[in-house]
Amino acid sequence: MKIVKVTWLDTNENSVGGWIEKEDLDKSKCCSIESLGWLYKETDDLVVILADKDTFNEDDLFGRSQVIPKGVIEKIDYIG
Repeated sequence: MKIVKVTWLDTNENSVGGWIEKEDLDKSKCCSIESLGWLYKETDDLVVILADKDTFNEDDLFGRSQVIPKGVIEKIDYIG
């Protein structure tokens, strides 16, 4: 499996946690996230990366997987 860095957009809740004025709400943006991991699968709709993988039993156990919809991905950099 190759190692990739996926840059993607995520939701962002205002940090106030309560009422927010329109002026501040209008300044709100999505979060830009960078996730690093082994590329498990890439389809037309999604990318699946793994933070951990078992080196025994022919790599059939995985940990901290992320399924990222292609629609929110800004770019994928192939590290190795």
